[in-house]
Amino acid sequence: MTGAGVPRTGLFWELAGLIARIPGLDHRLPLRRAAEAFAEHVGPLEVEHSGMLKEDLYATLRQCDAYPNGLRFYLDTLGSGRTGTLAWAAVERMYLRLYPERLLTAGERDALCALLTSRPPGPPLGPIALRFLPFLPPPAVGRPAQEDTDRTADLLDALEDALVLPDEAHPLLSFVEAVAVHQPGPLEGELRAWNDKVAHRLGCAPDLLRSVRAREAARLGRPFEPSRLLVEIVAHPAAPDDYHLRGWLLAPGEGPRSLLADCRVSSRRALEATVAGLHQSVLDHLGELSAGLSVEFLLPRPLLWLDVDQFPVRPAGSVARPIGADHTVLVRSRDRFGHRPWWPALHRRLAWLEAHPDRLFEVPAVRYVIPGATPDPYDLLSQLRGTETPFCFVLLEPPQYEGDLQADPVYVLLEVGIPAIVALRGRHGRHDRARPELGKVLAGRLDALPDRVRQMRGGTVPHCDDPSARLDLRRHVTLVWDSRDGLEGAEAALGHPRTGGGHP
Repeated sequence: MTGAGVPRTGLFWELAGLIARIPGLDHRLPLRRAAEAFAEHVGPLEVEHSGMLKEDLYATLRQCDAYPNGLRFYLDTLGSGRTGTLAWAAVERMYLRLYPERLLTAGERDALCALLTSRPPGPPLGPIALRFLPFLPPPAVGRPAQEDTDRTADLLDALEDALVLPDEAHPLLSFVEAVAVHQPGPLEGELRAWNDKVAHRLGCAPDLLRSVRAREAARLGRPFEPSRLLVEIVAHPAAPDDYHLRGWLLAPGEGPRSLLADCRVSSRRALEATVAGLHQSVLDHLGELSAGLSVEFLLPRPLLWLDVDQFPVRPAGSVARPIGADHTVLVRSRDRFGHRPWWPALHRRLAWLEAHPDRLFEVPAVRYVIPGATPDPYDLLSQLRGTETPFCFVLLEPPQYEGDLQADPVYVLLEVGIPAIVALRGRHGRHDRARPELGKVLAGRLDALPDRVRQMRGGTVPHCDDPSARLDLRRHVTLVWDSRDGLEGAEAALGHPRTGGGHP
């Protein structure tokens, strides 16, 4: 609190009256001793005594206040031995009205002012602050009016004193987040780091600050820690059209929401309609925070190549399109999730990627499997067990599940921890063209592979004079992807996977 605008003259008069009523201070001796101590340690006090105790105290207090921290020294000296009394507690309360405790320390305020004044030209601070204040403060007394962008100190004074609503972050913290989101990366990070420290000291819950950041990012149309829709689909091979579906929303920094869907459907069409309804319910719940929502399907081995990215959705009655055209759609292995002994191998390869963040989508990190060349499972296990690379396998003709996991090379890839599997679904007969086209689409950093696949699915169809010869990668690519964030959250939501689903 800054106490801006408090009528100080009346407060000094009330303070003098409170002191005059304290037993023992209605005599001149303790007052004279306090004045002598003040003169010795701070500075001289030249008060013309009127003979009226309250008036003399008022004049003394005003003179003490003319020195830096002078009033505080005088009261500490005068109140020695009296601080435990109710009468002196009233004096201290009056002092806090004269000098309210500030929200920010001097160091925090100076650091924030330096960050705000170093920002490049951009949105002025005044309009941003108006979102958290009923009106902008006038310039400080004695200072000429300036542009809103230059009145940093005035804005901070007003924001420190702003009303804090229940279950909301302090307006000053929200203001800093609103400014940070417009800044270049380094300055944005410094402003958020400042907010993290101050929010912790003020007792602002991390979830409150995280929600403010998400809202501010959403105002600019870009996600901040986007939410994830997790959908589990299983089907027993004996009844391939009988699906069981469960769905959860995993919001950043939160546990999973209760089950949004838990049902059985008996056709592919009903499955698609159920996923579309689940998707729409999540959009309705998130609102503007739906920017960057990822949709992750947890599938068993028999359904691993299910074209879930092509499931149709029609958000809010808009144009129908595949769900993968709007969102990053990933397939996560239900088998790997359920086999904890496989997790160390996955973590080892993920640690390699973290140690090589600039590694590109190329050998030795990526291995292509040519059409018709189905690797022997045992040979594959011997080659890959205990290694850090490759990180990704590209299957131009992915092996279909034949009912025997022990003879399945894809099951081996999951066991040895291959985090990324790119599979070209369907039998196109144009595999000679698939590899160079895939190479052009997927070229780039390995850790950004999901983003590039999303962009490919939402892109335009390349022009081709012969439509029958066109290879539309948007509709035929499955990305099986696992990362550390795939195990976090999902584990809490799913618990122990259901037994039997997807297994013979």
